[in-house]
Amino acid sequence: MPEHDPERAAPAWLTAGGTDDEVLGLLKTGKEAEVFLVERHTLDRSRAATLAHKRYRPAELTKGLLQAEGFSRGTTFTADAEYQAGRGFRHSRDARAVKRRSAHGRRVVAARWPRDEWDTLVRAYEAGVTVPYPVEFTGDGTLMEFLGTPSGVAAPRLVSAQLTGDELAEAYPQVMADLAALTRAGLAHADLSPYNLLWWRGRVWMIDFPQAVDLVVNPNGLDLLHRDVVTVCRWFSRQGVPCDAEEVFASLLADAW
Repeated sequence: MPEHDPERAAPAWLTAGGTDDEVLGLLKTGKEAEVFLVERHTLDRSRAATLAHKRYRPAELTKGLLQAEGFSRGTTFTADAEYQAGRGFRHSRDARAVKRRSAHGRRVVAARWPRDEWDTLVRAYEAGVTVPYPVEFTGDGTLMEFLGTPSGVAAPRLVSAQLTGDELAEAYPQVMADLAALTRAGLAHADLSPYNLLWWRGRVWMIDFPQAVDLVVNPNGLDLLHRDVVTVCRWFSRQGVPCDAEEVFASLLADAW
């Protein structure tokens, strides 16, 4: 396991018990999940940390339940077979439902997605990828490091960070290094773009792993990895940073295998 900067690891007290969480506000809302700003503090308030809590909407969507859970109304989960291929299901009925994208299939995916994303975040963090440090799986989502100011202003997405030429020159190798680390760990983000890369403290951070796939298990894994590379290279090329997607893709595979 790669060595992590001690300042990048979750402080031990965050998961030692004897803490309380206070929701400070809503950071982001999406189709399937919402991200809340949370303060976790010790009961005597001698220690406190600002965290991000990504919470998936309940599988059974009703207005009353959403309001009770603190969610706004939104759309249901997708169940794209391209991402679900190769994933095991306890019952064959569930696998067929997911493949058909039926209502039951969407519920099956909804029930699994929070745990799958947590597992992927942990796996990426342990592989040395620059991601928010994982704190706790909450059943309905993930509690993790918050990237932003103490006042709760979130780090900007790469697409809107307005990087200078020097910053772009720093960002590019960082993204390539994280792609390489993720590939060596046998994972593809499967939805990588400048919209789910953040720029914070001179670093690019990779976030949002709900569609991540295992490169060995998923028969579409390499195609999804290639798509990630093409998307990222296209963006950097448009910013004036040369990036040959086919060369990068070949290098990732050679390094991983």
